[in-house]
Amino acid sequence: MSDPRITIIMACYGRPQRTLRSIQCIRDQNITGWEAFIMGDGCPNFKVLIETGYLEDIRVQEAEKGNIIHYFNADENGGGHGYKLINHAIENATGKYLVFYANDDIISPDHFENYLEIEKTDLDFMYFNSWLDPLNSKRDSMLANSYIGHSEIIVKTELAKQLPPHGWKYGHDWDFIYSMMKKGKGKKSKDKVTYKVMHIPAFGTKDTID
Repeated sequence: MSDPRITIIMACYGRPQRTLRSIQCIRDQNITGWEAFIMGDGCPNFKVLIETGYLEDIRVQEAEKGNIIHYFNADENGGGHGYKLINHAIENATGKYLVFYANDDIISPDHFENYLEIEKTDLDFMYFNSWLDPLNSKRDSMLANSYIGHSEIIVKTELAKQLPPHGWKYGHDWDFIYSMMKKGKGKKSKDKVTYKVMHIPAFGTKDTID
């Protein structure tokens, strides 16, 4: 089997129903040949998904389609928005490109296909707009602190592996992106929005599920 075209990284803690929704969003992608790191950060809810066999069942089902799912639950919560899990996934990713996913957000079925616009270029990274659901508005992403995050980028895995690891402090995604900007070549896509941010700390969420 050839290496995956794209690796998605998702660290999980709490939000059990939204975690199931995000896993289904990954499975609903309209392309195959992807790799997913779906990881619990010492999460009791995630432990249940392992113990019931749910994650093993979908791992087997997706393997038959040519997709790879890695899953585990850390022995204890590492804090820092799952930074230890993110670092583990980056270190072990085999896809040509990396994307990131928060376990309470939503991606449309053409999300991977959209971000893989980068395959038609010689760029090291690209960034995209996203939809901010609590504000009912599009985020016009820019390469500046507080104007972009993990959800808006796709980056070559080989470049991501060369960057400093994520730390525990809030804003580690921007630190990663800033390092990416200094070391690689990128540009913004003008294509459609396929990532929906469902929770914003200062504005909460309109979600009605846990």
